[in-house]
Amino acid sequence: MVAALLLGGATGTLLVADAAFTKERAPTSRATVARTVDSGMELVLSRPSFWDSACNARGVTVTIPQPPANGTVSVTEGLNTAAINPRFGTAGRCGGKQIMGKQIIYRSKPGFHGTDVVAYEYVSDWGERFTVTVIITVR
Repeated sequence: MVAALLLGGATGTLLVADAAFTKERAPTSRATVARTVDSGMELVLSRPSFWDSACNARGVTVTIPQPPANGTVSVTEGLNTAAINPRFGTAGRCGGKQIMGKQIIYRSKPGFHGTDVVAYEYVSDWGERFTVTVIITVR
């Protein structure tokens, strides 16, 4: 199994985790990240994608335990590119391929300027769990 946590922002996509896991070794990870966005603009918070050795998409469930106070978060299905040079692990033959996953997108209330916070969690179909808190500066 290969898992990838892709965080996107105004400067593009950043791969922050990519490793091989088995059902017996499904870890829980927590992270806090900071992002900046202009008021009213979309900000891609994450593109969680999981795939098997044949590059077939694996299931992922996303929840928002802490919605933003000054904006909205949407979760949609979408194609995500598997990193060719991941920060952790190896890309294998799936690097650069489009894999179906989720996209988590934040948008502030129009005219809002300041700090907003959102937390999201996603779980792979074999139980790997990621919880991420995002501190968003809205300018």
